[in-house]
Amino acid sequence: MFIFLPLLSWIAIFWLINKNRTDWRESLILTSTYWGILIAVITEFLSIFKLITFAWILATWGLICIILIYICFRLNSQNPNILETNNYTQVNKNTQIPSLVNLLLCGVGFIVAIVGLIAIIAPPNNWDSMDYHMSRVAHWIQNYSVAHYPTNYTPQLYQNPWTEFVILHFQILSDGDYFANLVQWFSMIGCIIAVSLIAKKLEADLRGQVFSTVITATIPMGILQASSTQNDYVLAFWVVCVAYYLLSAIEAGRRDIWTNSFNIGSSIGLAILSKGTAYFYVFPFLIWFGFYQIKSLRWKAWKPALIVGSISLLLNISHYLRNYNLFGSPLGEPGGYRNEILGINILISNILRNIALHIGTPIGLWNGITNRLIQIIHIFLGVDVNDPRITFSKSFFVPGGWSTIGISGNENSAGNLVHLTLIIICIIIFITRKYIRQESNILDYLITTAATFFLFCYFVKWQAWNSRLHLPFFILMSPFLGVVLSKLKKQKIAIIIVTFLLISSLPWVLCNRYKPIFDSNNIFQTQKIEQYFSNRLYLKNTYIGAVEFLNSKKCSTVGLSMGNDPWEYPFWVLLQQKNQEIVKIQHINVTNISAVLEKEDSYKDFEPCGIISMETKKSKSNKYQEINFKGKTYLRAWDSPDLGIFIK
Repeated sequence: MFIFLPLLSWIAIFWLINKNRTDWRESLILTSTYWGILIAVITEFLSIFKLITFAWILATWGLICIILIYICFRLNSQNPNILETNNYTQVNKNTQIPSLVNLLLCGVGFIVAIVGLIAIIAPPNNWDSMDYHMSRVAHWIQNYSVAHYPTNYTPQLYQNPWTEFVILHFQILSDGDYFANLVQWFSMIGCIIAVSLIAKKLEADLRGQVFSTVITATIPMGILQASSTQNDYVLAFWVVCVAYYLLSAIEAGRRDIWTNSFNIGSSIGLAILSKGTAYFYVFPFLIWFGFYQIKSLRWKAWKPALIVGSISLLLNISHYLRNYNLFGSPLGEPGGYRNEILGINILISNILRNIALHIGTPIGLWNGITNRLIQIIHIFLGVDVNDPRITFSKSFFVPGGWSTIGISGNENSAGNLVHLTLIIICIIIFITRKYIRQESNILDYLITTAATFFLFCYFVKWQAWNSRLHLPFFILMSPFLGVVLSKLKKQKIAIIIVTFLLISSLPWVLCNRYKPIFDSNNIFQTQKIEQYFSNRLYLKNTYIGAVEFLNSKKCSTVGLSMGNDPWEYPFWVLLQQKNQEIVKIQHINVTNISAVLEKEDSYKDFEPCGIISMETKKSKSNKYQEINFKGKTYLRAWDSPDLGIFIK
């Protein structure tokens, strides 16, 4: 278990940054940013020479740790009292933390601890994780590189890769996916800490900062996602870092302008490298930063802008080039998610329909009334509520499942009704209370954060799973909500609200649909292999049977012919676990643009002994009996309703 090396490097960086700072929270945010850059640089550099191997990853992290620890000891030997610097001497020994704050923080700690326990015990089993998050990591490890490879599912190639970079390092060093879910969990902790810092910059007192952390920790979608290998929480962390660095730059004025610009550029670059929706969330903050710099520096504003742009581009340049060389665009293959028509009426339509994702309940009458009301409003807007040009895949509907009774617990579609209600109430309070509006930068922050949601609604088609893409917005709103609640004259109301948030979050903490704690199929009693199939239980016996058949044929070189959106990753786990030989897996007969990569030296000589073919609706009714690959014929030798095995 060598996973402690990346974590040790993080601790060393934190110690170096924290030694002269008064707020450990700021040190944590800075450390995470620089460590994030380190992950990206190491991965891209080793990938160039196809050195993504256990030995090289171990040696690289070992060398980094040695250098960092040496620097720490050198600094400590030069100043033996370094541990008693500003962070400790400037703390008022008479300062007492109110008992209420302690209780609220204990509640947050409980949520974080339980979610962390789930993240460690339960294996990755999210739908997207099985399709591409974890599958691409398995291919990278096999190929010793993060370069594009032939695949039937191109999102494995063009989707932004930083989250999977971290999983890649964890997976190689731990020889398994035991810690894959922790990337999101660490991001949850980072967001909880970062929002308290943003609240502090917005002039919130200690109570307001703690309120912000409670609001963030209790977001249902965040709780469910924090134990998965999705990447929305990772994106949220980098976006709140952007917000914090921007507020720090405004507070510092012309001081530390280069450092703040570097930090902003780094967090923007890491946000974009983590997820494509980052563009919608960072752009309004870039506009705010640009206006501030023009106001402050006049014609010299191009200098910080150049730093921000350069750092952001450098962090993404390798992935951009890989996408451009294959797809002809740095963003990769068009996914059909962008609105095909634009306008104010389209914006209003998508705002209403995206909000509807968070107001559904198990009460059918309520959902029906809400659905009908939105349809009536669309008649006045002159927009078809199901228009495929602004609606992806499915027709519009108001989802249910908010209540603790019959809660879906689904990390792809959970709504945040209580938090949405709180946002609306706090905005109304903010508008009607002049003394709150006068707080420094809070109005600008609210406008900028609201703009991220409007921008998202303007450009992205409505989808039934858009609620998970809203997670960064809800987290960005948390500091604003914390400030407003802390300024209420009747603090008992604020205390009741945050206490209710903690209590109401428990169903999502304890009743994760695919990682349950108390269910008969809970994560403590259910075998790990079975948990991989939590989203598609009917495939478990089929996959296990297919792998056992391949093993009986002593077949360890396997071709995949699984079509689009394949449930691929469980095959990697099963084949590597139950096969004594080194397993090699590759997609074959690729028909999309990545087929050109089959001619490269790394892939052109691949000759499988067996082929796994996923059945489509068409093939289920008329099953083909053979597959041709590179002039050789493979005959159907094992069959099931969902897939077939073909042997040469």
